[in-house]
This record gives sequence, C-alpha cells and structure tokens, in this order.
Amino acid sequence: MLPSLSPAVKHLHLIPAIIETTDPELRRHLGNIQPFFALAATLTLYAHDIQEYSNIARLFDFLLAHEPVVAIYLFAAMILSRKKELLEIPENEPEMLHFTLSKLPNPLDLDGHILNATKLFKDHPPESLPLGAWKRIPWCSVLKTSRDPYQAYAVDDAVYLFDQQTRQLRYEERKKQALDFMWSHRRSVGSVALTILVGAASIYLRKKGLDNAILSYAGRVQKLLQRWISSLP
Repeated sequence: MLPSLSPAVKHLHLIPAIIETTDPELRRHLGNIQPFFALAATLTLYAHDIQEYSNIARLFDFLLAHEPVVAIYLFAAMILSRKKELLEIPENEPEMLHFTLSKLPNPLDLDGHILNATKLFKDHPPESLPLGAWKRIPWCSVLKTSRDPYQAYAVDDAVYLFDQQTRQLRYEERKKQALDFMWSHRRSVGSVALTILVGAASIYLRKKGLDNAILSYAGRVQKLLQRWISSLP
C-alpha cells in the first residue's frame, strides 16, 4: 500500500541472491533477467496463481506462521526445482525465460516446495546472502521489521513504520531525479563545478600568499617555452 511498487521490487532482488548462493550455474544461465516475474505471486501470497482453495489455505497457514521474507524464499525454491526445464531454454531467449519464470510449476508439489523453502531459509538466512541484497533492503521494510512473526505491534508502531518507509521511498525518488538531472545536464554541471573549483583554488592560494609565487613561476615557464620555440629551426 505504499505510493509505488519500488520497495516490493527491491524485495524481489533477494531471489537472484538466493539462487546465486545455492546454484551458481542456474544463476549464470538466467543472466541479467530482472525478477519482476515474481511480483504478482509474492504480492498476493501466491493466491493470484493458485486456483485450488485447499492449496491456498495450506500455503497461507505456512506463510503466516513465518516471517514475510519466507514468501521470497518459496519462489526461489520453485525456481530451483525447475532447473532442468530452465536450462533447456537458450540463454539468448530471455523473453521465454521470463515467461516461464512467471508461471508456477505445473503440477505444483506444494508440500515439497514448502519443505525446500524452509531448508533454504535455514541454510541461507537473509543476512548471509551475496550481492549485498539484504543490505539494500531499508531498515523500515516489512521484511526487516517482522523478523519475528509472533512479535506484537501496536497500531501506532505500524503507522510509524509505514511513514518511515514512505519517507525512505520519497527520498530515493528525489535522489534518482537529482542524479538523472545531473546526468542529462552533465556538461553544464561540469563547467560550473570546474569554475567553482578554480575560484576556490584561487582564493585559497591568495589567502596562503602563494599567488605571487605561482604567477612568477608561470612567467618563467612561459619565457623558457618562448626561447625553446624561437630556437627551433
């Protein structure tokens, strides 16, 4: 319910990190495919993709009894279970890989995936994941503030955390806009920065009394260059 899906998308980048630490071969095969394929499933706790009510109820029992990040591990476990199928798709067909990844395994061995996800989470907790994936998750993200699913929160606590994540999101958006502006106007910004640097250096040298010495040295260098040029045939 945040202003944008950016935090949820950032959560999905844990998936490549989980695969990297468990199956580097599969991770290399998937290349630079962004994990947007898992957005619908993880946002709806898989109810978007699972049709049978009994499976949805079984899965909700599992997910609600664990911390929220386990839902991400579950999707990674499903990907790992399809290694053979994914390796048969050529690397130069990222669209087909993305399409396949966006669908849940069929048939769906739900209990098997739950067991594998639990083992993945136990063997490779979020803090141990490579690529700095966990560090890039903001401290106020639900993945970090709900590490203990049985911890009681007051309404005021939830409102505070929501406000903090909204602030973090807006800060990142303003930062991105500033960087995009500087990149699109990099020549002008570079010229201004150079002018300020030269001005600051001039003031510093004048305060230190070094300006006359530098000018004198520059004059001698200029005379030497003129003599060298005039001596050329």
